[in-house]
Amino acid sequence: MNTKVATRRLVLSLLAVPLLLAATGDDAAMKLADAVVKASGGDQWHKVKRLQFTFNVEQDGKVAMSAAHDWDVRGGIDRVRWGDRDKPVAVRVAAMPGDDAGADEKEAFKRWTNDSYWLLAPLKLKDGGVVLAHKGTQEVEGQTYEVLHMSFGKVGMTPGDQYNLYVDPKAKHVRRWDYTPAGGAMTSGTWDGYKPFGPLTLSTEHQFGPRRIFFTDVAVEAD
Repeated sequence: MNTKVATRRLVLSLLAVPLLLAATGDDAAMKLADAVVKASGGDQWHKVKRLQFTFNVEQDGKVAMSAAHDWDVRGGIDRVRWGDRDKPVAVRVAAMPGDDAGADEKEAFKRWTNDSYWLLAPLKLKDGGVVLAHKGTQEVEGQTYEVLHMSFGKVGMTPGDQYNLYVDPKAKHVRRWDYTPAGGAMTSGTWDGYKPFGPLTLSTEHQFGPRRIFFTDVAVEAD
């Protein structure tokens, strides 16, 4: 599973600017999406001032990479530290860095785009360009879920990517997803470890075969 799912699409840049478009979908899909967003605190996002977290990838029991983020949400700047860097790289998140930006700034933006999407994807279902469809219910490993299919209009870098989100019908939390890149094979994984952080409730654990994606040091500063 390529952890840079969101880098392909840059959808999280919409968190920093007003939405000019709206998500589309059938009535059942839009109703379910509203419930999922609310269950994760999306209706309280306007209260969030600062979001700190560390994105980690573990492969076969060993941590392969970590990236620490200190995101000034209202100021639109994330400070990212990864690899062997002894200090964070600051990057504006409202738009992709230009051609004249340094390599570290470009990589910091990619890290912010990817890593924050893994943390906040359930809050993003109603973003502009998202196309939703309710696919009924499905049983997976003995559990019954509502299935929400998510694709994208003519936005981002790979609008052909698609997801199936498996939603707990009671808690309205995403518990699994299938990811199919344009022209690629589907991969599946879990959304576990939901915890409250200020006004948000976020998943901190994902398992994709031998690869574990998890979050530590999550802190939310809000009004």
